[in-house]
Amino acid sequence: MRAMALEAVAGALFVTAALAPPSASAGDIGFVTNQSSDDLSVVDFSIMRELERIPIGGRPAGVAVPPDGRRAYVTSPESGELTVIDTGSHAVSGRIKLGGGPLGIAVHPSGTPVYVADWYAHTLSVVDPDAMAVTHRLKTGLSPSGVAVSPDGALVVTADRDSDSVSLFDTASLERLGVIAVGQRPFGLSFSDDGSELYVANVASNDVTVIRVADRTVRGRAAVGDRPYAVVAAGGRLFVSDQHGGTVSVLDAASLERLAEIGVGEYPEGLAVSADKGHVFVANWFDNSVMKIDVETLAVEADVTVGDGPRAFGAFVAHLPEDGRKP
Repeated sequence: MRAMALEAVAGALFVTAALAPPSASAGDIGFVTNQSSDDLSVVDFSIMRELERIPIGGRPAGVAVPPDGRRAYVTSPESGELTVIDTGSHAVSGRIKLGGGPLGIAVHPSGTPVYVADWYAHTLSVVDPDAMAVTHRLKTGLSPSGVAVSPDGALVVTADRDSDSVSLFDTASLERLGVIAVGQRPFGLSFSDDGSELYVANVASNDVTVIRVADRTVRGRAAVGDRPYAVVAAGGRLFVSDQHGGTVSVLDAASLERLAEIGVGEYPEGLAVSADKGHVFVANWFDNSVMKIDVETLAVEADVTVGDGPRAFGAFVAHLPEDGRKP
């Protein structure tokens, strides 16, 4: 990571951008963490325009927006905080001190709790965002990075980077159900839309592991580009950001055949899918941009400039209601 000794070198100076926020139109709104400028870009993806930036601090990296879209949660590894954003007012509504090195984050489909991976403590924090408190800390493997919750809310999973495995937890009992070996240095991970499969991007082995959730077995592994960071599913395909390749690899989700390699910006990292599953958005860390990819044609349709060092690690897209109101 650029601001931690996890992946690369330290970032740049704090920058606050004064932007005149235009009214958002109905569609997908992005909340993009900019690690080097210590802020969060709010982006209207329907018009590919940055609306404003929200100061965060602590070199923000992870981000998650629950299905109701009313809050966004941001992790700051250097300050050990979880920042809560009111997506209606685009304002910070609270900060929760977690300590350690909070990184990956996911939210239960119901909207609570919030799950945060602590890279340094090798734990998963369970956070009540209404009480603004950590209720449990669950032991994971070494250096948990990505976090994902199954669509039905029954499972929460961590990618344990330095254990080359993933940990599965029951969200009701908080019991650790099992550990599954994957590739080398797993980082980003996500579920299929129906929750039947889990996809894991393995940074050091340059591949993706596909896990059958029902019996917790590995269905297969597929080669992708250089240093895959995140993986999402859309339109029967898997999209994988290849940091060192400057590409997004596309796989057939069923056969795991590699279909294409899309050239994007420099050092692509975070990936998210539009509400209608028609587009994938990729944050390019070194280019300070987010690109919009058509899921069917695989064409890069547009890009938008954001803050310095966008990571956008997590589910960073919310869907705006059709009446044009903020979530």
